[in-house]
Amino acid sequence: MKQSAMSPTKKQWRFTLPDRPWTLAVTGSELPSEVAMLVASGKANSKAELVRETGLARSTVSSCVDGLLRRGTLAASGVIAVDRGRPAERLMIANQLGLIAVADVGARHTMLGIADMNMQLLAHEWHVISITDYTPEDFLVWVSEQLWRMASEANADLPLRHAALSLPARIDICEDTPIRPPIMPGWDAFDAVQHMQDALGCPVSVENDTNIRALGNAAILPEDERPIIEVKIGTGIGGGIIIKDGRVFHGFDGAAGEIGHTSYDPRNRKRCACGQTGCLETIASVPAMLRRMQVLSPTADEPGSVEQLIERLHDGNLGAEQAVREAGEAIGIMVATLCNILNPRHIIVGGLIAEASDELLTAIRTTVYKTARPLTTRNLSIGRSPLGRLAGLAGGIVLATQETLSPERLYGN
Repeated sequence: MKQSAMSPTKKQWRFTLPDRPWTLAVTGSELPSEVAMLVASGKANSKAELVRETGLARSTVSSCVDGLLRRGTLAASGVIAVDRGRPAERLMIANQLGLIAVADVGARHTMLGIADMNMQLLAHEWHVISITDYTPEDFLVWVSEQLWRMASEANADLPLRHAALSLPARIDICEDTPIRPPIMPGWDAFDAVQHMQDALGCPVSVENDTNIRALGNAAILPEDERPIIEVKIGTGIGGGIIIKDGRVFHGFDGAAGEIGHTSYDPRNRKRCACGQTGCLETIASVPAMLRRMQVLSPTADEPGSVEQLIERLHDGNLGAEQAVREAGEAIGIMVATLCNILNPRHIIVGGLIAEASDELLTAIRTTVYKTARPLTTRNLSIGRSPLGRLAGLAGGIVLATQETLSPERLYGN
């Protein structure tokens, strides 16, 4: 398979979990799970910090921690200096619990990562690979082989504990399978989870790619930055919604956030890959920008990738600038509608073109502030992801950690 040069990370990244509501009713099997998650996220690394975070009695927290230490879920890792009294024992998730593997898959690019159970990203790689060039089985074989190799290079002595897979498709939340993805022929109802589990030998969670980016950004942004709407602009246009308590809003079936296949302009009669006419993707996705640029600035060598579009922008091509600006205005109208309905605190615009283009982000911002109701934009922030390409990996680490340390998984081991 054709792939880009690999670029393993040189810096360790650590992500945290979104805040979780705490009450004194958190007891029984839920408490060890919550304590382990607080330790994994770095929000509490000692018994005293756990008491402060949970609001529970020290004896209750101490008993829970001792049980997790005996089970091998937690481990002691040195001490934390304190102003008075004995130094506090530093807690961490035991290394023996294993590694997390994440595959953040887009239509043309895939980011792979390996992390430990303390939510530190150990290595990542960026690959240019088109998902439509392969069958689902072949593509997932390739993904699994790369993740196995990366995990062995990161720490060959540790098993894979959990894997997270994100796909550019809406996911049926009952079946954990893609729902008729227009840009992924052959993937409708495909059991990607089972294929990955068979190949990796560990549990696998699947999520929509924009949802997982939103989850990753929520994990490092302050609580007052939520609710969040993530908009990813690429081969398609996806939306992800994080509600106030840090959870993904999936809707009833998992189809929430499908902004790319929503129409707001009755004059747009362009046929979309989904079979409908007038979808936002027909005028504002990267392929739509490329088509529009070619109309505005015809060339013998027709550009066919986002990298070429970015190159034209950097060269000052007026057709490219106008095509991107028009797309930004169209996306801005859709985002303004979402703001009127959902009143988010933060809009995060992602995708390679958004990261590289001030024209796109400026057009979106201008249109939203001009179109949306004043009350919905009074405290609204619109910007790029603080994590950039790593947002999907961060979301996958959060998802895998939450699953691994959930009461069901914790006591099923």
